[in-house]
Amino acid sequence: MKGSTSNGFESWGPSSTLPHPSEEVFDHNLNGIEDFECTQMDGQTLGASEESSVPTKKRGEKRKDKETINSKIIEVGDNINEVAKMLIEKHQLSNDMDACMDKLETLGWEELDAKYQTALLLFGESADIRKPMDSDEEIIVFIYLCWCWLRLATRANERIRDLDSALTGHAYTQELLHGSSTQCHEMMRLSRDAFVLLCNHFRQKNWLQSGRSISFEEKLAMFLIVIGHNERFRIVKRRFQHSTETIHRCFHEVLNAMMNFAREVIVPTSSNAITNTSERHRKLKQIFPGAIGALDGTLVHAVVPADQQTRYRGRGKGECFQNVLAICDFDMIFTFVWAGWEGIAHDSRVLKEVAFNQTSGFPFPPTDKYYLCDAAYTNTRGFMTPYRNTRYWLADFRRRRALTKEERFNHAHAQLRNVIERAYGVLKARFPILKQMAPFSFPKQRDIVIACFAVHNFIRKCNIHDQLFMAYDENTVFSEIQGGVSDGQFVHDIEWGSQGIEYMTSLRDQIANQLVAND
Repeated sequence: MKGSTSNGFESWGPSSTLPHPSEEVFDHNLNGIEDFECTQMDGQTLGASEESSVPTKKRGEKRKDKETINSKIIEVGDNINEVAKMLIEKHQLSNDMDACMDKLETLGWEELDAKYQTALLLFGESADIRKPMDSDEEIIVFIYLCWCWLRLATRANERIRDLDSALTGHAYTQELLHGSSTQCHEMMRLSRDAFVLLCNHFRQKNWLQSGRSISFEEKLAMFLIVIGHNERFRIVKRRFQHSTETIHRCFHEVLNAMMNFAREVIVPTSSNAITNTSERHRKLKQIFPGAIGALDGTLVHAVVPADQQTRYRGRGKGECFQNVLAICDFDMIFTFVWAGWEGIAHDSRVLKEVAFNQTSGFPFPPTDKYYLCDAAYTNTRGFMTPYRNTRYWLADFRRRRALTKEERFNHAHAQLRNVIERAYGVLKARFPILKQMAPFSFPKQRDIVIACFAVHNFIRKCNIHDQLFMAYDENTVFSEIQGGVSDGQFVHDIEWGSQGIEYMTSLRDQIANQLVAND
């Protein structure tokens, strides 16, 4: 597969040896557009290094455009004055406002009509042109020209006054940095301490640089607000007092930096220690001494071209999703992420393609270790699944306790494996953009998913007090719709080898028998 889904879109994970997606992915040209890239999925753009070299040129072009508009307004105004002089010279009659009003009434314009009000202003205030005109055609042409000119001038002034908030983007960012942590968490979905640490980390790595009119802290704040609230660029534009083009450029600059960040924070853990779990969870870990994490897939909303939507539609809802495969340890830290698969792809198929893709960097567990997986996967060496055709989900044990050894094993397995469900719960609660993706190009959507995982890991690794992690603690039973086909359907096309399957089946039976013996 070489890191590509069957429809040609390239999948990617932070551990992948594939080229960085931003080197091959193209964005949209936003000239004249005031929001996200919406309908097209192709188009040429500059790379990250090129984008950083053109702001000065763009600012110069903006100044030239503004000067051109002002000169055109003046030119139109001069032409209208010339027309007015010609009409006055042609009709040497006495000044008669009443006659002008009579002519306006014959035109049938309402009093609230902009042309009617413009005529009153011109004929009532301007001594130079307060002359009655000979025909309705002349007054129509003259007033219409004046009206167009005034609209052009008004629009120019409105554009100048468009971003006139007293609180600039820099001041707002400083307020987030030095204000209450509650405000910071509500706006950027992470605490103030976590935001400060994130800014310092990006500064030390030199992944972002401040511009002439915008700091890198401001860039990060804008990015986090977009993915934390699924805000459109024009909304962020009002809050930070920058043009839509600036918001767009800064967002993609931070997104490119996030890919480097992801390579650093989404890595396999070298320690088997559990630092953020309860005593009950540690006892569960003793039942599965070889478990080093949980593996599962999740569905993330996606926006794809119409001719590709069939492959991305998930479970009859009519919406499109990308299937994301991830591994997390028992501290809810993701150690591997692979995004970009079609929503209809079965979890087992995704694992097979990723695991045997040499460019994916998939972290196979050591010989005596394994990941906990649900029944959608194959029970083989390195991947322990529950007994099939037996109660498994935690909700199944609420009314009736486990009785057989298979049920007891499944119950303990589900309790420990539920850590990845809770990790997904924290992730999607923090970043609503994963539930309703904005219409970026698909490769950018995939990168946004990776960036969300990276920020999630950073917050957890910093061991900072976080409301969302507390809400999804180890006592929370959390379940979600699984990726791929529905529960109860399995894929048997994966050949892991009979020895590996027999080994893990025997190990599973040993653990089940031990649970019965301990009772």
